[in-house]
Amino acid sequence: MDKNSTAARRQEEARELITSGHIWSAVWYLAWPTAINTLFQTAYNIINRAFIGHIPKSVGDIGDASAAVNIGGALLMVQFAVTLGLAIGTSALVSRFIGAREQENAIDATRQSIILGAIAGILTSLPLMIWAAPLVRAVGAQPSVVPLAANYLLIIAASSIGSFLFMIVTSALRSVGDVKSPLYAGAAIILINIVFDWFLILGAGPFPALGVHGAAVSTVISRMAGMAITIWYLHKSVLGASLRNMRVHYLWFGRIMRIGVPAMIQHLMWTSAYVGFIKVIGALPDATLAQGALGFALAIESTAFMPGAAYATAVTPLVGQNLGAGKPDRAEHSAWVATWQAVAIMSIVAIFFLVIPRQLARLLTDDETIIPLVASYLMINSISEPFLALGMVLRGALQGAGDVKVPAMIAALTLWIIRMPLAWLMAIHWGWGAEGAWWAMSLSTILSGVLTVIWFKFGRWRETEV
Repeated sequence: MDKNSTAARRQEEARELITSGHIWSAVWYLAWPTAINTLFQTAYNIINRAFIGHIPKSVGDIGDASAAVNIGGALLMVQFAVTLGLAIGTSALVSRFIGAREQENAIDATRQSIILGAIAGILTSLPLMIWAAPLVRAVGAQPSVVPLAANYLLIIAASSIGSFLFMIVTSALRSVGDVKSPLYAGAAIILINIVFDWFLILGAGPFPALGVHGAAVSTVISRMAGMAITIWYLHKSVLGASLRNMRVHYLWFGRIMRIGVPAMIQHLMWTSAYVGFIKVIGALPDATLAQGALGFALAIESTAFMPGAAYATAVTPLVGQNLGAGKPDRAEHSAWVATWQAVAIMSIVAIFFLVIPRQLARLLTDDETIIPLVASYLMINSISEPFLALGMVLRGALQGAGDVKVPAMIAALTLWIIRMPLAWLMAIHWGWGAEGAWWAMSLSTILSGVLTVIWFKFGRWRETEV
């Protein structure tokens, strides 16, 4: 049996499970490889922060280094929102076409998404590279942090095309039910990144300790490797024909962007609000400590994000393929099964944030000035983790349906109208400091989860056309 027939058989088996098999089995089939991949990513985030948290004093201050990575990463998250928007547009179209057995349309959607992703990767990297220093100052970087954050941002932005194509191709592969290829690619990327982090951040063997600069170079290497690996997997898949005849068709661009742009806006709300959040805590007397602590705390909290992200990724093709197959009730039931599993797991993780926050903080840093702020973040945000799970997974379900406008409005309300003013009020005006900002984040997350549940329950997402 040749590779094309093998790939087609595997795709059909996956489609039958997703659209006709036992729902719990379908959810688990799609979720477990993504969960493992997200576990790898979470482990990497923690290891990366641990490297930054233990850089030699001869290389730089730990607080400055952590703040630089956090601020540079915040600006890269704005670009990531564009990447994710295109990936969501790809996933919604490809999964719907696979469910409806429209193979050629799935191939065309993938091809045009790749072209659009390459263009977007180049265009979005230019302002980050040209205005790196002004941008990190605008976010709130302190003078000692600006050079580190600007160089970190510039170096990583140079590899933008790699992250765009990696995200789009993995979304297309998952949409046809191929969840193992993204798992293998993700594992390889993270292993490459960890090895080069060790070499270049701390200095190992003949390599000098480069601190923050080493973290940036390591990311570039792993990004380009990830792009190459995923394209190779795409070539072997039932969507392999998408790599041929790479001609631009603007009508396809319109279809992708009709879903992708509202999704971009939604995630730009999240990422720009994160930048604004850093700006708010940048006005505190202990700004650098608070910004550094936020980075460490988010790395730890990513252990809770992990199952939510896995189930959100799994539920997108579940909903998309079932809607394409004309089974909206099954699509809704699948979404709720995935959601409640994620809520259960994230709630258990949150207990550890509440009970042993300082011990968790000490896994990443031994800086006693940062540890209390990390611990307070974990305790305050532990109460919002179940609501975060609701929001994450049901947004993934709505993305599979192509319904991204209302979630974008929910993001605008909860992040900019609620979180930002509340963070300033609590942290600055009322004088609660960083803990006030942590409370603003937790409360707005709870509201976002509740509103997403209401829309998924009573909204018109079943009728969305792609």
